[in-house]
Order: sequence, then C-alpha cells, then structure tokens
Amino acid sequence: MKRNRYFAKWLIVTLIMAIGIGTFGALSIRNEKQKEENDARPESYITNQRKHDIDMSELAKLAGGFSADGWDLSIEEDHCDKGPYLAMRESSGAGSGFEGRVMYLKDGIIIVEIDEDLFKGMPDGWEADGKGKGNSRYAILDIAGTEGGVSLGYRGDEIVFSGK
Repeated sequence: MKRNRYFAKWLIVTLIMAIGIGTFGALSIRNEKQKEENDARPESYITNQRKHDIDMSELAKLAGGFSADGWDLSIEEDHCDKGPYLAMRESSGAGSGFEGRVMYLKDGIIIVEIDEDLFKGMPDGWEADGKGKGNSRYAILDIAGTEGGVSLGYRGDEIVFSGK
C-alpha cells in the first residue's frame, strides 16, 4: 500500500514537472517568434509605419520631382528601401537644403526626420522642430497637392512647386 502511494506521488510530481517544462518550452518558442517579427528590420518598420502613419494614396498623389522659386523638391514613395523620402534643395545646389525619411503624412501634414549629415538649412523663416531621440530634428510642414504640383509650407509661409 505504501509502495502504491509512493508511486502515485512520484507519478504526480513527474507529471507536473513535465507540464511545467512543456509550458516553458512553448512560451520560449513563442517569444522567439515574436522577437523575430518585431526586430527592427527596415522592411517590417516600413510596413508598420505605412499602415499607421502614412496615407499611401496621398503619398502617391504627391510623389515626384518639383521646382519653384529657386528650390527643387523630390518626394519618393520608396528611397533605397528606407521608405517614403522627401528632399528639398536650392536649385543652385550650393545653398540650403534638407532631406530625410517621411515619418508621417496625413490630413495635409508631413513630418520628415531630417538626415543630419545632409542638413544645410531650410528656407528663410522655416525652422527644424524638436530634438528627439538621438538629437533628431524634424521638419513639420503643411503639404497639399495642387494642379500639377505641390504646396509645401511652414506656419503659414508656403512655397508652391510645379512639376518638372
């Protein structure tokens, strides 16, 4: 009788350990899969970013090359697999200009994370906003499609670009 009780207790303990080990293994595998899905790969970031922060139909309407008043503007849907991109430079090529990834585009507002290595200034009266993570600068601008072009502005001061 004692032997049967001892065997039953041993069987229960072994069963509980097996369930615990199996559960731990299943959770570990699940966590690894989630980690792989959420890793900061450009493709996954762009996909998630586009779903939530960028109106792709608006981006498609605004994409292209434009010029106005000594400035050139380029808006790309995908730049070097980094996603949507905006570049604005003086036409002479020697003066001001900025460019970077488009982080937000909805309801007539575009936010560009400025590439610090390529930043040479903004048009008179325009300023880069904020210092975010890693001392990032952002251009927070108004944007609207016009007939054959794009209107880009900063706090009421706008430049109307026409297609090249």
